[in-house]
Amino acid sequence: MTLNTHSWQEDNQLQKLDIVAQAIIEQYCDVIALQEVNQHHLSTVISEQTLSNHPVREDNYGYLLQQKLAELGHHYQLTWDFVHQSYDVYQEGLAFLTRLPIIEHQVIDLNDHYDESNWKHRRAVRIKVVYQHREIDFYNCHCGWWNDKESLFTDHLNRITAVLSSRLSFLLGDFNNPSHIRNEGYDYALQCNLYDCYSISESKDTGTTVIKNIDGWQKNTQALRLDYIFSNQKVAVMQHRVIFNDDFYEAVSDHFGIIMDVTIVTE
Repeated sequence: MTLNTHSWQEDNQLQKLDIVAQAIIEQYCDVIALQEVNQHHLSTVISEQTLSNHPVREDNYGYLLQQKLAELGHHYQLTWDFVHQSYDVYQEGLAFLTRLPIIEHQVIDLNDHYDESNWKHRRAVRIKVVYQHREIDFYNCHCGWWNDKESLFTDHLNRITAVLSSRLSFLLGDFNNPSHIRNEGYDYALQCNLYDCYSISESKDTGTTVIKNIDGWQKNTQALRLDYIFSNQKVAVMQHRVIFNDDFYEAVSDHFGIIMDVTIVTE
C-alpha cells in the first residue's frame, strides 16, 4: 500500500488514523509506504527504537499509526526518515510500516547540496526485506514536478534508479507527474525500464488518486493519477485498486491511496 497522508494538514486526522489502521489489518498489508509523514518540531522525542536518521517524536503520524496497529494486536516495524521542514513548525518525512523483516535501510538524497530547510529538496528511502527467503527492495518516493527547474523530477528519478540492484524492487509513492501527459514524468519512468503495476494488473479500477485542487496542484480541475507503484521486473499483479477514496474506505487525505496484490515467486 502507498498513501500520501497529508498528515497534520488534515482535519480529524486521529479519527482518520483509525480508518487507515483498519484497512491495513483487513487488507492484510505486508508493506505500507507513507509520504508527508509529519511531526511537530517541538513535541517530545520518544525513546522506542526505530529505524530513522532523525529523532521520532510522540506526534509522528507514522508512530501513532504503528501504535494503533499494536493496540489492535498487529506488530509492524516502523522506519521514519526526515526529508525537510514543512509548514513552518513540522518536520516532514517518509515512513515505512512492514511486518516483514527489514535487513537494510538506506536514505537517498535526491538533490545536490541537500538543504533540509528547502521544502523542494527531496529524499527517497529504500528498505530491503525478506519474504519467504527472497530479498526484495522497496523504495518510498515523493518526487518533484516535471517543470520545476529548481528541483527536477528527472534528477530525482535518476538518483533513485541509479541505486536499483538486480533484486526485485518496487517504487511506491507520490511521483507528482500525471499518467495522461505524454513525454513528461510518467513516460520518463517507463523509459527508465520501470513497469507500471497498474498497467500490468489483471484487475484494476480507474487508478485516479487526486480529484481536486490540492497542495502542489492548486489549479487542478480534473482527475489525475499521480501516485504509483512501479517495479523493475514484470511481476504478476493480481489486483491494483485505489483505496481511501470514499468508495473503498473513507477518504483520509487529499490524495487517495493505492493497494496492490502481487504474486511473488519465491526460491
